[in-house]
Amino acid sequence: MIFARLTGSALEHLDQANLDSRELRICLNDVERLNRWFGGASAVLAEVGRIVRQRGLKGSIQVLDIGTGGADIPRAMVRWGTRQRLSFRIVACDRHAAIIGVAAAACSGAASISILRTDALALPFQPGHFDFVTCSLMMHHLPEEHAIRLLEGLRELPRRALIVSDLRRSRLAYAGVWLGTHLVCRSPFTRHDGPVSVRRAYTLDELRALSRRAGCVNMSWRRRPFFRAVGVLEK
Repeated sequence: MIFARLTGSALEHLDQANLDSRELRICLNDVERLNRWFGGASAVLAEVGRIVRQRGLKGSIQVLDIGTGGADIPRAMVRWGTRQRLSFRIVACDRHAAIIGVAAAACSGAASISILRTDALALPFQPGHFDFVTCSLMMHHLPEEHAIRLLEGLRELPRRALIVSDLRRSRLAYAGVWLGTHLVCRSPFTRHDGPVSVRRAYTLDELRALSRRAGCVNMSWRRRPFFRAVGVLEK
């Protein structure tokens, strides 16, 4: 049986603006480790790589990463691009000042990544400004009306594709994420946030419905390993 979705009253620690800076760094390092070991980064990179290959993209590839956290996926994308002899220019965005500080420190040696503090629901970019727009582990933080606004705001920004990745809500996912966070995460906050994230996440059918309501009628949602879902709106 599918869990009922938890809503706003069940906040994750990373949603709180007053989180201690040291604890915040540990939490974001935990998220990076989970993304690396359990497919969060590869889910996004696989779709970017597929489209790059199919369209024969060369030169400088422009990317906007929404809700970047510690910017671990932009950094993984730059490393992947170097191996593929591709040049990525990435704008990594988040709205929390403390999180932006952690991301900026993590990207201090990466000239190809720019860090920007901005609200994902009020982005200062024109349609077609980027080749790709990516958004990972953000949808579950949002109530339905804000998730729809997010997709509405993002759908026209990329020239090539919008790629959205998140968790899928289910009892099995809850058990798996509880186990994974307790095995590999250092922070008790991350061990709390991981299972709560699953309870706040949308099912695959719910994500498809939200996409249609946002006008992303051609967005294709697929299951990925480790309880992930990836939605791709190609242009």
